[in-house]
Amino acid sequence: MSTADSVTRYVATYVNANGMRTLMHAAQGRYTFATADEAQKWIDAVATNNSIDTVRQMWGANPRFGVRPCPCWPVHHDPQSVWFES
Repeated sequence: MSTADSVTRYVATYVNANGMRTLMHAAQGRYTFATADEAQKWIDAVATNNSIDTVRQMWGANPRFGVRPCPCWPVHHDPQSVWFES
């Protein structure tokens, strides 16, 4: 894949019950961010505005949230992958 076939965006991720790092939400461009800081602010808002029980129900007991760069399709910014290095 050439760089013209993708743009780098930033996504919020977590480590799932199988130990694999993946997206915290649907693989859609509206959930990607132009900067790592914007993605981190989204994660911070999730952690601040939800109870620990809600977080555990959605992302497990030890989700280990993190921001990762992600190759995305140009224009609509849908992620080209949903799996990331831990």
